[in-house]
Amino acid sequence: MVVVAIMMIVAAVCVMTVNTAVQTSRIRGTANRYAELLQTARARAAADDRFYSVYIAPAAGNNPPIAYVDIEPKALNGVSGNGAPPGGARDPRDPMTTISPGVILQPVGAAPATANLRGLFCGNCTAGIVLNTAPTWGPDGMPCRAQGSIDGSSMVCNSGGGPWAYVTYFQSQVNQQWSAVTISPAGRVKAWYYSPNTGIWAPQ
Repeated sequence: MVVVAIMMIVAAVCVMTVNTAVQTSRIRGTANRYAELLQTARARAAADDRFYSVYIAPAAGNNPPIAYVDIEPKALNGVSGNGAPPGGARDPRDPMTTISPGVILQPVGAAPATANLRGLFCGNCTAGIVLNTAPTWGPDGMPCRAQGSIDGSSMVCNSGGGPWAYVTYFQSQVNQQWSAVTISPAGRVKAWYYSPNTGIWAPQ
């Protein structure tokens, strides 16, 4: 009975270790894929000479949340895409990636050590220029702030320019781990993870 009890304890520890590893892989994988999608958005904006935003559509039925670059359709007046969900829908031609099961998008108010992260990726930035909204890239390949187009049909970049920076936070609903993806005013995209043991963020 003692041997069986020990085996059960060891098995339980192994299950917990494996589950933690799986959840860590999911949340960090989500952040890495999202960072890659932002790079795609930047390249396409520069190549197409347009303004593109990256949105995250919520889960629908059995379909997981989807992050996508709002590119199609391209109108002759220069505006692009269908706009932010839920009003705007993803076009099947838009570049996309899925958000891993159990990983949710979180607002900046819920995230830990936000000042620490801002200092790491944007040391000279004031909190006011770091946006926690859908990242938007301009035709110069730089982050900008989205606003309604003159004809009201889509979102374009602020004609007043920047500098602007972005941060997007993800959290695991299973083990509460955090990841983040940032865009500096210079357009550098980086994925991060939060260590609860040290209370600081570190590059993935």
